[in-house]
Amino acid sequence: MLTYEQALKRILAATPAPRIAVVRLRESLGLVLARPMIARCDLPQFDNSAVDGYALRSQDAPRATNGPTTCQRPNGPPTLSGRHRRPGRWWDGHAARAALHVVGRAEAGRPFGALVRQGEAVRILTGAQVPLGADAVAMQEHVMQQRRQLVVQRWPPPGQNIRRRGEDLRQGTRVLKAGTRLRAQEIGLLAALGVAKVPVYPRPTVATLTTGDELQLPGKRLGAGQIYESNGPLLQALVQQAGAQAMDLGMGRDTLASLTRKVRRGLACDLLVLSGGVSVGDRDLVRNALARCGVRPLLWRVNIKPGMPLFIGRYRRTLVFGLPGNPVSVFVTFEEFVKPALYRLMGRTWQDPYTEPAVLTENLRVSRTRRTHFIRVRCSQHNRLVAEPLDGQGSHQLRSLVEADGWIRVASNDGPWSAGTPVLVKRGSA
Repeated sequence: MLTYEQALKRILAATPAPRIAVVRLRESLGLVLARPMIARCDLPQFDNSAVDGYALRSQDAPRATNGPTTCQRPNGPPTLSGRHRRPGRWWDGHAARAALHVVGRAEAGRPFGALVRQGEAVRILTGAQVPLGADAVAMQEHVMQQRRQLVVQRWPPPGQNIRRRGEDLRQGTRVLKAGTRLRAQEIGLLAALGVAKVPVYPRPTVATLTTGDELQLPGKRLGAGQIYESNGPLLQALVQQAGAQAMDLGMGRDTLASLTRKVRRGLACDLLVLSGGVSVGDRDLVRNALARCGVRPLLWRVNIKPGMPLFIGRYRRTLVFGLPGNPVSVFVTFEEFVKPALYRLMGRTWQDPYTEPAVLTENLRVSRTRRTHFIRVRCSQHNRLVAEPLDGQGSHQLRSLVEADGWIRVASNDGPWSAGTPVLVKRGSA
């Protein structure tokens, strides 16, 4: 019987390399880039204004700028000019010499098409292209305007309030490396560069099939000896949670003909995942049905608890997982074996999720007949992280599966696992 580590290594070695597909950018969220992305243009693509204001020539500023200057108001006392004066409808002294003529308007998507000359300014809005001849933008809060005349109260230095062409990215630079998983941020960046389609590793298709004559669909009336079918919805949710596409094959009855028909349909997908019927009972016919369809076995049974009766096979490029029938065994074997294969098919790197140090809160008794155990725990912080093993560790007990917020993986021959023993925790399940 294979150990947990041997089984995982064999599964990853048998998983085929991912395919490459070109998909629309809006459909690429969560997918992994198959090739690096190179900027096909500058970003920004042109000099544009960072504020609402006036594009002008900074060299038109008056030379005397040190300290407040006075100017004579007609029939009145001297007042302060420049930024120290009160807003008014008259300008003289330095203010008069600094007056600019507003010759046009620039808006986002509607640039001013002429040259800004000496003594001229252009009304400009945020994001609009800076017109030729202008080298700065005065904020609208720092100017006074009457009709087409403009007085700048606070002159901007060259380049102020201008977003320069290519200051974010230059054309030809590498934007994203191959292997990048696309989030909303990356998608927004690629869209800003004009990218409409991206080369990615597409989402694998995963067919799920549950088996057993005792199963009844949720919502239907149970007959004698029947139970509600829960593994199908559980598996489909796990597939989608991992980022793949789920195809529901429904329930297969405990006949070789029924199972063979459904298996043949599932072998058209990247993965086929079955639950139940893989052990050695009289009605466990899954392995026979798989053999009829040409599935080559890779491993049978793994020395773990829960989940020992596990079958892995391959048909051409399709990996086949025959999981046990108990729901917790389905959950554990999916997380520990199916998900790593899915990650490889999606171009994602699989890393051991048991990484967070904690200590046990109580003694843990594990069977010596299974080398590796997967234990549901509840985690809490008391100066350091502690892991409390939950009651109800049976492979049929769903309540503790819901109550758990972490898992520990322990090897029985590494014990004893007494209170205070350091362990590594996997938090959550995603």
